[in-house]
Amino acid sequence: MDFADNLKKCFERIGTYCNSAEYGKAREELDKIEPYCQTPADKARLHYSRGYLNYATVSQLSALLEYRRGLREDPVDSLKLKKECKYSVKLIKKEYAELARVAADIDHMINLRYHEIPEENKTEVDEQTFQLLLGFHQSIRPPRIDNITLGFPKEDIFLGFGDYYAKLTGEKQEEAKRFLEEAYQMTDRESFLTCIRDNPNLHMDGYIGDAMAYLNDESAFAVDTLDEDEKLCFLAKAEFVKPFANYLPDAGIIAWDVSRQIGLTRLAFACDIINREDYCRGMEDMSRILKAGLKSFEEYARSFIFGSALFFFKVKAMNINKATDFMFSIFGYLDMSDLRNIKWMK
Repeated sequence: MDFADNLKKCFERIGTYCNSAEYGKAREELDKIEPYCQTPADKARLHYSRGYLNYATVSQLSALLEYRRGLREDPVDSLKLKKECKYSVKLIKKEYAELARVAADIDHMINLRYHEIPEENKTEVDEQTFQLLLGFHQSIRPPRIDNITLGFPKEDIFLGFGDYYAKLTGEKQEEAKRFLEEAYQMTDRESFLTCIRDNPNLHMDGYIGDAMAYLNDESAFAVDTLDEDEKLCFLAKAEFVKPFANYLPDAGIIAWDVSRQIGLTRLAFACDIINREDYCRGMEDMSRILKAGLKSFEEYARSFIFGSALFFFKVKAMNINKATDFMFSIFGYLDMSDLRNIKWMK
């Protein structure tokens, strides 16, 4: 097909796909026609279509970003994108309000649930059991999500919390190795160490740091020096963090990061990617980091739950609504566990 001569029909087909909830087909078609959108009007239409697709999939910040890009291509606004921008902002404000409500409810429930038993009466565990519990991320299996993008192993390669030196064999080990390679590009000791050290999605503190500084009027840069897209994304992130910033412990979202690292370390050892010495040293180091940063499993829960929200917001194209839902589901997983009845190790 000559896309250059048939853009109008292509855009109509994309609209039909969106209206019939065939979003994957709509995205594929948009990617195909992008090289043929050369005029400002066609580029504006492309951004409008992407914005509408994001609106249809409840990703309002991404929709706003595309609508604004379209306006830059067509300042005359023949597509009425200013109106779309205004409506997106209205929806975004509602989503932030819902995020704030859910975050406050979670904070309240953590206050109640983690104080049901006095700390001195909670169950003591040994160091190895404590380390396994810190890797709680390993036990989460949220339904209907992209496990590879979010980095959740499947149920059949779950290692449990009973065996510190758990190993996988046969088909399960092969499945776990495929997961580690596909999700984390981890195939050997060197790639394991590189992933744990450098993967930005395992170090969300770097993602939240500038937003927290901005909220505390301590920003190291002037926001107005960012370009329009960068400014929107940065301010959106800061606005996302604001509802739960005051609920976080001093160590921030460290529990989410380290819990994921522990889970990956266990899987790597279970697949013979790293040896016993690397495994034990890594687990001990991560335990020390969390002991130094947190004082209780109550703080761990706040750090873990709100860290999960920011993680989802980042990897899922700033989708406020779905990040809020994800955060609440993570709270549910933690609430069903025994963590709140376990004594924190010093």
